[in-house]
Amino acid sequence: MDTLAFDNSCAHQTQYAELRNRLREAFGVAFSVFDGDSGELLGLAEDQPWLAADVWPPLVRGTARFGLPDIIADEDSVVVLAIPVTDESIGDCVAVGTFLADRRLPSQLVESLSQRWGCTPATLNNWLRRQPLWPAEALIRSATSVRAALRAERDVERLEVENEGLSNQLTHTFEEISLLYGVTRNLRLSRSVTDLGQMALGWLSGCVPAKSLALWLMPDDQDSPRMGQASESQPNLLLHGDHLASPSELQQLVRYLGLTSDETAVVANRDVTSDPSWPLPHLSEVIITPVTEGKQTLGYLVALNHSVGGEFGSIEASLLGSIAALLGIHAGNHRLYRKQALLLENFVRALTSAIDAKDPYTCGHSDRVAQISVRLAQQLGWAGEDCETIYLAGVLHDIGKIGIDDSVLRKPGKLTAEEYEHIKEHPEKGYRILEQIGELSHILPAVLHHHEQWDGNGYPHGLTGETIPLIARIVAVADSFDAMTSDRPYRKGMPLEKVDQIFREGSGQQWDARVVNAYFDAQNDITAIIARDEN
Repeated sequence: MDTLAFDNSCAHQTQYAELRNRLREAFGVAFSVFDGDSGELLGLAEDQPWLAADVWPPLVRGTARFGLPDIIADEDSVVVLAIPVTDESIGDCVAVGTFLADRRLPSQLVESLSQRWGCTPATLNNWLRRQPLWPAEALIRSATSVRAALRAERDVERLEVENEGLSNQLTHTFEEISLLYGVTRNLRLSRSVTDLGQMALGWLSGCVPAKSLALWLMPDDQDSPRMGQASESQPNLLLHGDHLASPSELQQLVRYLGLTSDETAVVANRDVTSDPSWPLPHLSEVIITPVTEGKQTLGYLVALNHSVGGEFGSIEASLLGSIAALLGIHAGNHRLYRKQALLLENFVRALTSAIDAKDPYTCGHSDRVAQISVRLAQQLGWAGEDCETIYLAGVLHDIGKIGIDDSVLRKPGKLTAEEYEHIKEHPEKGYRILEQIGELSHILPAVLHHHEQWDGNGYPHGLTGETIPLIARIVAVADSFDAMTSDRPYRKGMPLEKVDQIFREGSGQQWDARVVNAYFDAQNDITAIIARDEN
């Protein structure tokens, strides 16, 4: 039998009283309760004062050792029943009750019992008259059943507590899995650590009861802008909730707590923050975990001040640690991605320089087409990565001219039919140049089809209408606009009024009418692009 330490605290006395009440309900007789190990009396039945006598402790201890209900005294018509009870909250105890098996007690027995139990014959007779009759065999059977019922009730209570704890644990686990799933779903390499971090703070706010969640990021010298994008300064401190600490104050916490890149999450509750040496008295509960890539610390993820007056624990610390680990992994991958992107961009710039060197009369044409294409795409509702794609497509749309003879490309006069057919080869030449570069596969439709026409009279494949990729239809309008407005050796650039007339006449025939309408809607911005380039 399991044993637990006993005491006579108020809580235990209440539990002993509950046990005695249950037994009274089952047997109709009051029970006293003894400690199963020492035999000490823990609770006395009010109408059985003789059970406080010294005769019972040795018998009680024996019953506790055997662990089964037993008749520990049998005086003809009076029997004493002992029921061992094991309870996790109060330990091992023995309930003892006196029962009447026959009302016809000889006076000599009454006298003998009252002397042995330390009570008067009158007190004992009074008690005997009030007692129900219980045969000894029935007592043992009932005691066994009651003991099993008590054990079952305790098991149910224990299981309910365990179930509640398991339910809470599952809830927290589900929240953590949901949070991590949300973060991993957004681990796109094109998304910066800043963007992902801000999203993660919002998701964490639903799981971590903190007044303030913060992601403090160290400056990254490699965070350079992409082609076609303006440079953006990276925020040093991302926040969700109250602004409770500045970067310099967070630096104080890092120094005070001695955080290193090897740490997971450090929790500081009131047992730490109440110390006089604590550097920030307005912060009473803190979780702080480093965001690392290998041995390099990229920043810190922080939860400050419990929102409902509690303390942070291992569950919240685990959540922050998991998110910090994902952010660190993403930061490392994003850095590698930026290096690859920079390599690709340098390659693109080299190709663009090669085009400009090949045809100096169209120098700057590719970049202007790229900028105008982006503005047209924005007017049509494109954003983000789609605009980056069309910028790259505009820059490289004429890459095939590298394969065109210089004498044809630089000819100042009108081309012959044969020379024109040679020029028309440049979309397919450009396609073949770029098709082996997987990272540029998304711009190939623009390179190959930017000279197709809505009515099918274009080249190289004579596509019509919607069968022409939209990215190619956009670049086609941008390419035509710059070609018409630029000076060439054999002609001056057309005035804007003439260009507008040509676009109106060719809308729905040479060009997609939707893209032409976008041109007129964004005309001021497009002419500003041309003006900037001329300056």
